[in-house]
Order: sequence, then C-alpha cells, then structure tokens
Amino acid sequence: MKRIFMFDVDGTLTPSRLPMTDEMAKMFKGFCERNRVILVTGSDMSKVVEQIPEPIRDLVEGIYTCSGNALTIGEDIIYENEFQPPDRLIELLENWKTYSHYPVKTGRHLEYRDGMLNYSTVGRNCTQEQREDYEAWDLMNGERKILRERILHMFPSLDCAIGGQISIDIYPQGLDKSQSYHKVKGENPDHSIIFCGDRLMPGGNDYPFSKAMGENHSACRPLDIAIPVTGWQDTKRFLINSEQAS
Repeated sequence: MKRIFMFDVDGTLTPSRLPMTDEMAKMFKGFCERNRVILVTGSDMSKVVEQIPEPIRDLVEGIYTCSGNALTIGEDIIYENEFQPPDRLIELLENWKTYSHYPVKTGRHLEYRDGMLNYSTVGRNCTQEQREDYEAWDLMNGERKILRERILHMFPSLDCAIGGQISIDIYPQGLDKSQSYHKVKGENPDHSIIFCGDRLMPGGNDYPFSKAMGENHSACRPLDIAIPVTGWQDTKRFLINSEQAS
C-alpha cells in the first residue's frame, strides 16, 4: 500500500516548544529515509528550525507551517497566505489579556503569522516553567476554551483552535490544517494519508485535519487514518509499530 505520513511537530515529534530529543531525531531520520513524510505545524518556520534538526528538514517532502497557511519545500517558499485581523478582535484580545485572572504576563501576547493570528495570555516571553504553570492553570480554569467560544460567537467568519501549551490560533474559516490534507490528498489520491497529532480533539488545532479525513471517508480509497498521540514518546512507539507492520 502506498502511504504518506504527515506529522504535527510541537508535542508530537518534540516536547512542547523544545528541540527534538537526540533519541527521537535518530529514529525519525531513519523513518524519513524509508518513507514519504510531510510536516504540518501551527508554528512558523523559525520555530520549526529551532525544533527539528536540519538533516530531517532536508529529508521531508514539505513543511506546512502556520496551520497550512504556508508551505516550504527545501529552501523554496511555495506560498504564504495573508490575514488581516479585525480591529475589534485585537481590542478583544488586549482586553482579555488585561483582565485575565492569570497573574503572569511576560510580553509578546500577539504573534502575527502567515494566514493567522496567535494569542497567548502568559505571553511568548515566558520561561518553560511559566509555560507549564499556565498550561496546568488553564486545564483547571478553561481560559482558552472560554476565549475560543467568545471569538467564535463574536466573529462568525473566523475560526479558532487551541494549540500547544499556552496559546490559541485565530484564522479565517477553512484556513486551518485541513488545507494541507486536501492539497496532499488531491495530489496523491492513490495514497493512504496517515496523520499523527496531539490535538485531535474538537477545538484542537489538529482536529480540522482529522475532520477533513472523515468528510472524505466514503470516497477515500485507500483509507486515511488519524493517529492521536499524547507526546513524542507515543509517536516513537507508532514509528516502530508502523514499520514492523509494513
């Protein structure tokens, strides 16, 4: 069976916001040498460079960044989508940051990326310890979930997804990870697409990818599969099992 493997990056191939471990890099490089592999991340290319070693970046067939709103193949940028967020959205996010009950605000709360806007209450200047503290606080208080629902209610033309430990992604409807699935499947209709991600639940930034797979299910031969993981260790086990089964 012809297969293309597509992987989320942060929390799937690497620890959240940290470089790929040496152990995982060695295994994944070998996997990329033997298989067709494409990366799909909500982060921009600068963060991919920080997390994924260059030999692996050179081996993969393409890297979809900013949730599919930009595509890089080798050294070439194939496309980059644009998004101009409404002034009312910026005002909402600035007010949310000001009145959030989370006490630590470190700076870089808004990050403009290709085709999307990323917001973080704690801010992207936070330390790893602050990042983990916010994630634990958010799990108890549901701040990102509440903010996501507010944005969806106020801006019907926009969509919003929770990604990583500290932020949410905001973008026009349809300009999410599903677009990378449609592009790859459209160019490879005779291949099975296998996608691994750690945010496949509704509201997560990997969910649109798996939803697009489901919508295409009846017409999809061979079958496409979404694999939920909870960290790079899960992905490592998947790599071992998938090659043993092939």
